Amino acid sequence: MADTVTGPEVLQENDKRVTLKIVVESDGNGSTTVFFDSSARTVNGAATKGALQRIWFSCSPGNGFDSFARLDFEDSDGDRPLLGLTGAAYWDFREFGGLPPSTDANTNGDINFVVAAAADAGNMYTVIAEFIKTI
Repeated sequence: MADTVTGPEVLQENDKRVTLKIVVESDGNGSTTVFFDSSARTVNGAATKGALQRIWFSCSPGNGFDSFARLDFEDSDGDRPLLGLTGAAYWDFREFGGLPPSTDANTNGDINFVVAAAADAGNMYTVIAEFIKTI
């Protein structure tokens, strides 16, 4: 069995920003899904990276309250955590320009949504995130 993944769905996109949504139902084995796909986000034909501006999320508590997720920078030397998500919240990073994209030479600009293997089968994760596109 595999996680049931809906998205990422583009809610709004223009040359400056993109708002994405993903919903995941865990099968209890964990998963990684490309959330911000830099090669699909282009400005004037060039792939872009994303600076996270705002995020709305809900991670169901599961029966053992072990439901959490992460956003990771995809990196050929091993993915690196960007943000940990537990519970339900809205975070706004616009006041200081957002959480910048990785500038590491080993990253392709993608940001992954990761559900840990500790998640219970049936745990639900919903994330809506707004990114500013950067070159």
